[in-house]
Formats: sequence, C-alpha cells, structure tokens
Amino acid sequence: MAGDATFSQHRDDIAYEARPVDTEDLGSVLFRFDDGSKGSFIVSQVSAGRKNGLTVEIGGSRCSLAWDQELPQRLWIGHRQGPNQLLSDDPSLMLGEAAASAHFPGGHNEGWPDAFKNMMLSFYQAVRAGEMPSASSRRFASFYEGAGVMYIIAAIVKSHQQQRWVKVER
Repeated sequence: MAGDATFSQHRDDIAYEARPVDTEDLGSVLFRFDDGSKGSFIVSQVSAGRKNGLTVEIGGSRCSLAWDQELPQRLWIGHRQGPNQLLSDDPSLMLGEAAASAHFPGGHNEGWPDAFKNMMLSFYQAVRAGEMPSASSRRFASFYEGAGVMYIIAAIVKSHQQQRWVKVER
C-alpha cells in the first residue's frame, strides 16, 4: 500500500519565499511477498543532506543487515545473541562472483560510478559473446527484470490512487 504526504503547507513563524511544490515530501510503501513476509521502504526528495542517499536494511529475529550507499564499503551485521559486526569490502572475504566487481584492495572506496562501470562491463561482455549469461552469473538486469520493476511501480501508483492493497500484475 502506498502513500505520500506533505508535512507542512505553510508556516507563519519563518520568513521564506513561497514557491510552488510539484513533488511529494515523502513516499512510503508497505509491501507483502507471496510467502507472507512483509517490508517497507521510504523515498524522499526533501531529506536535508541526503542528496542521493540509499540505505537498505533487512531486519530478522536473530540477525539484521544494514548497508548505506554513502559508506558502500561497509556492511553492518547485527546479532541478537552476540556482538554486532562491521564487514569491510575486502575482496579476499567475498565470493568469487562478487570479488570480480571489486577492483580495489580492501579499505579503498568503490561506489556509485563503479557499480555502473561493472554493470556495463558485464553487459558489453555478453554482447561481445553473443549470448545472455545465466541468471545466476549475470551482473546486469535483463529486459524482463526491468519490466518487472515497472510493473511494481505501476502497482505502487495504483495502490496510492485506490488507497488499498493491490497485486503486482505482470
């Protein structure tokens, strides 16, 4: 179920220049997977200081994970029954498939441009080879997967318009 809000229409106690606003302050999406598990995400165009922030958190009953695009070389792992961990991006700690995308030694930042470089490198290698890699080894989205994202966005818009849960139609 999707929703959006503008938190403050007008304030008399602050001097400012009024400008038309054509975006929402915040979009909040609740979702439910076929297996019954639930999640949520928030998008905001007005979060001060977060120019292009992206954080991902997965909370579980025994372990949780958190990753922040602004600190891309770190993965926080939280444990209920033990000390939390902060895992670095050291290629020697990665599976081979992931290590192939790490071009610097551990501790050296890779980030936003590197993600696109790696994706396009993989795509061009597939074009040169003349065949699509298997889903398990491919490091770029297929057109089918890209269309899937568009179906999800359409469902979010429909949910917001109808103010109810909707299924993602493919």
